[in-house]
Amino acid sequence: MFFQRTETQWIAETPAKINLFFEVLGKRSDHFHEIVSVALPIRLFDSLSFESTGDPLIQFECIGCSNDVPLDETNLVVRAAKLIQHRFNVPNGAAITLTKRIPSQAGLGGGSSDAAAALRLACRTWNLDIPDSELLPIAAELGSDCPIFFFDTPTISKGRGEQIQPLPPIPPLWFVLLKPPEGLSTAEVYAECMPLHDGQFRQPDELIRALSNGDVQQIGRHLFNRLEVPAQKLCHRFGTIKNQLLEVGCLAVQMSGSGTAFFGLCQDEVHANETVQRFARNPIPEPSFTVAAVLSSV
Repeated sequence: MFFQRTETQWIAETPAKINLFFEVLGKRSDHFHEIVSVALPIRLFDSLSFESTGDPLIQFECIGCSNDVPLDETNLVVRAAKLIQHRFNVPNGAAITLTKRIPSQAGLGGGSSDAAAALRLACRTWNLDIPDSELLPIAAELGSDCPIFFFDTPTISKGRGEQIQPLPPIPPLWFVLLKPPEGLSTAEVYAECMPLHDGQFRQPDELIRALSNGDVQQIGRHLFNRLEVPAQKLCHRFGTIKNQLLEVGCLAVQMSGSGTAFFGLCQDEVHANETVQRFARNPIPEPSFTVAAVLSSV
């Protein structure tokens, strides 16, 4: 996450994430799911700007938002700003502008990243000296994914996602990212995810070891997402999407989060660019796909 200050505004570039590993351990008594996830921030960004105003009103504008992104008080950015405003008795308001580039309903965490940035921008804009350690539990109130965006390295998340451990920085990894036009409800995908018996759960240890070694081939072998199979039940084209990314040369392909974006792991930057070019010559016959070569933020 990158911050910039102008004469009148604070601005943040808020990254997307991909899940290199995602296991669902079961449903909790609070109706959340117990998960283990390894997430990686990537260089696909929304932009968020905050400007302090003299009255307490939170003004919100979104540029490039799709129809499924709320523009009212239910938007996570607005909720984050109001949480800081009310919790720390801030008399001022803010004029907030969000420029969306991260697709929604994609499993890329755009809304959560924007919310995490909004917490930090609100503190900067209103001159509040609130450390990130105090903002992290507030971020968890907004959403399970929000806390991971306080870290610019890979993270491992447990519990419902709020128990975060940052992993050491890694060399850059290159991906081809593909987002089909369909979106999926996270709740619907989880509803299709069947519980497993003890002993059947996957663990991310081998993946974490491969990340620490920078071994791209081993990273590809240990990618895993428990939600991919239930998501494919809801969107049958996912098998075709995955196969085509493999056919154009990706080392491994996986859905991120609850979908619907897929990422293909590439050997390096040259390989990623070559893969995008191959895909452009032989695309899936659907003009609404978003395809880009993206770099991890490390």
